[in-house]
Amino acid sequence: MSGWLAPRPGDPEREGVGEELTRVATAQAGFFTTAQVLRLGFASDEIGERVADGSWVKIERDLFRLKDCPHSDLEEFAKWCTWFGAAAAVSHQSAAELHGLGHLYPRFIHLSTVLSPPSPTQQLALHRRSLRPEDCEQVGPLRITTPLCTALDLAASGISQELLDEVVADGVAIGRLNARALHGQCGSLPAQVAQRVEHALATCT
Repeated sequence: MSGWLAPRPGDPEREGVGEELTRVATAQAGFFTTAQVLRLGFASDEIGERVADGSWVKIERDLFRLKDCPHSDLEEFAKWCTWFGAAAAVSHQSAAELHGLGHLYPRFIHLSTVLSPPSPTQQLALHRRSLRPEDCEQVGPLRITTPLCTALDLAASGISQELLDEVVADGVAIGRLNARALHGQCGSLPAQVAQRVEHALATCT
């Protein structure tokens, strides 16, 4: 991997900076942002140089990828988590899909983020909000809402009761959802959402 980021001749500090970027990018499925490379100490003119020499591949505005980083099934999700930053998380239908809950077949990548820039692509469904640390877990290069948070998000969304029942039943069956913990959340939910959760739990018994 060190070959991806060759230091500039005569500048020994470049090697350490390159290795640090490799570490950061590898944890993000090879992706990194303009802001990240500038924080690490790269000069702005180096970005164009690295793209020109093929070391970095430009993916989107202010988003790049190390050329030779191995590809993975989570790459598309990791790309947008990196672009929106550390507070972003895969959520809603996309989180259910990755957790193996139900069969929602989402048309978009659902992402929760505190940032409010316009979506750079029509592939995304953005849910602008902040998430507590306990609402999320790390899955490889992704921050993703927990099965419990995902089920509650879907109960408050527009999916049908039948699909919600399937999500909850799958989660309980494979041990990713605790029925008692999910029911315990109902007291703090709007009445209609709580009813949807209770109906889904009833189908598990």
